[in-house]
Amino acid sequence: MTNLKVALQLYTLRDYDKEDFALKLKKVSEAGYDGVEFAGFENIPAEEMKGMLEKNNLTAMGSHTRIEELLDNPDEVIAYNQVIGTSYIVIPYYKMESMEDVQALLALVKRIGPQIKAAGMELLYHNHYHEFNNEFGDRPILEMLKEATTEEEFNFELDMFWTTHAGREPVQIMEQFGSRCKTVHLKDMVNKEDKEMTELGTGVLDLKGILAKAQASGYEWVVVEQDRIKIDGYESVKMSLENVKALL
Repeated sequence: MTNLKVALQLYTLRDYDKEDFALKLKKVSEAGYDGVEFAGFENIPAEEMKGMLEKNNLTAMGSHTRIEELLDNPDEVIAYNQVIGTSYIVIPYYKMESMEDVQALLALVKRIGPQIKAAGMELLYHNHYHEFNNEFGDRPILEMLKEATTEEEFNFELDMFWTTHAGREPVQIMEQFGSRCKTVHLKDMVNKEDKEMTELGTGVLDLKGILAKAQASGYEWVVVEQDRIKIDGYESVKMSLENVKALL
């Protein structure tokens, strides 16, 4: 069993404190998070960002990085993330509507994954629900990505909401992916009919089971994310964290 650390995916607070990133980090720290997962760096230089994190006792757990940046500026992406101390560089989304799309993604990760690994980090893929479908093959796309790569090249950040949205059971999928899943996005669902997002611990996801599986599997981090929020954003992320910590 491990003591899980909890990061916040900052996309959750994209509409808050847009002009003052340092204030956002301060509030995330005050809410009790151990770290953050970035969704862009707001043109803040790496050394400055590192200082802001240190001032607020936050760790750069990971960064969601657009596929275009990995294609066009892989060295810059790696260098920035090394400075701020990132563990995981994550592909947040990739449109896959043909085998050609899948092969293009595989070619990229096989090229850049080992480069990221050599720099002391790991390349992960964050799923939505479309990767559990496959209209051009006989297996889910996510399984194809796993089977066509090695743990040294490429691994996964499984999103528990989108996994449930696709009709799969999160703990079973975590089990299926084993050591290839390095962390998970925690995101709750009001009910399986409407598939509406809600604060962690207030919906139907088996949060207790997911956290137990994460601990038993030796994860270092889990990540809180909520794409759509109906209450104050900072109240939302605080509530989600408190409900996660109550189960830890």
